[in-house]
Amino acid sequence: MIHALEDILWAHATPEIAMEHLRVRAVPAGIGIVLYIRAATIETARARARRLVADALAASGIGIGGYTVTFQC
Repeated sequence: MIHALEDILWAHATPEIAMEHLRVRAVPAGIGIVLYIRAATIETARARARRLVADALAASGIGIGGYTVTFQC
């Protein structure tokens, strides 16, 4: 599941997202995703990250329901 999620995120990372790198790992609470997104502000990076994750999950058929996105900066 981890490698599939990495592939899904890369497939949906458009140039507008400006993602440079990502790391996906299993953590006790579920799945931890670290996204390296180039942006002028933290708010812009968070918005891009949220959009990327929501779009990727929705397009993959997994769906966003039941998932929580938490930011740690």
